[in-house]
Amino acid sequence: MQSKKIIDDQGTGVPVVLLHSSMSNKSQWRTLSEQLRTRHRVIAIDLYGYGGSEFPDSPEQFSLAEEAARIARIVRQHLGNTRFHLIGHSYGGATALRLTHDHPSSIISLGLYEPVAFFLLDKNEPAYRIMQQVEERIADNLAKGDIPAATAHFIDFWSGQDAYQSLPAERQKMLDHYILKVLLDFHSLSQETLRTRDLRSLKLPVCLLHSEESPLPTRRVAEVLEQNLPCVEVHRVNGGHMAPITHAGVVNPYWIDFIGHQQK
Repeated sequence: MQSKKIIDDQGTGVPVVLLHSSMSNKSQWRTLSEQLRTRHRVIAIDLYGYGGSEFPDSPEQFSLAEEAARIARIVRQHLGNTRFHLIGHSYGGATALRLTHDHPSSIISLGLYEPVAFFLLDKNEPAYRIMQQVEERIADNLAKGDIPAATAHFIDFWSGQDAYQSLPAERQKMLDHYILKVLLDFHSLSQETLRTRDLRSLKLPVCLLHSEESPLPTRRVAEVLEQNLPCVEVHRVNGGHMAPITHAGVVNPYWIDFIGHQQK
């Protein structure tokens, strides 16, 4: 594991660990890291298969628990037993939920932006079926060898029609490289065993952000989290599902204020 390639570690103080979305990497947190590092040690980590990180050794057996366990190992290597704040966006948010469930005593507070925790939804409801269809279309395109079509469907679902086509060719190529891990992310989410009853045991402070401009599935997950997390504050923001990247100026003040209040 080449830690310098997969981790951005800067600043001093009470640690904050940042987990990015699918199709992204640790660099999505650059602005937030710069804002937090004057008072905190900020550690942004590449999830499996993104940025400088390795692909899982056994993809066929990959799980969200394995994703979270890897993050726990990395954090322990850098922080020992020091407790930390945890923030996750989208797939990083789902990973953060699993990590918090598995290691609740290690985490001071949890910040979430629209975690793709579709495993918390009823499998018969429309929001769950929408995500099944997204996964199936991506898998179908990949089975046909059409990587750009698979990537375009994923990007356009979250960012709007023709969002992929509007990107520079080099950016498209980079995203194409990540699409196999995206499908693995979907698989890990569909097999996840965490349920709403497990959320009720998480007594730590949680700050949940979501947008009414986002697709139905993540809005429904946000509703479920709001109903089941015991110590949650909820904020609605503009910008859609990718707001932590596209509207960082709107989102970041919530994280900074939330973490600041936990320090008092």
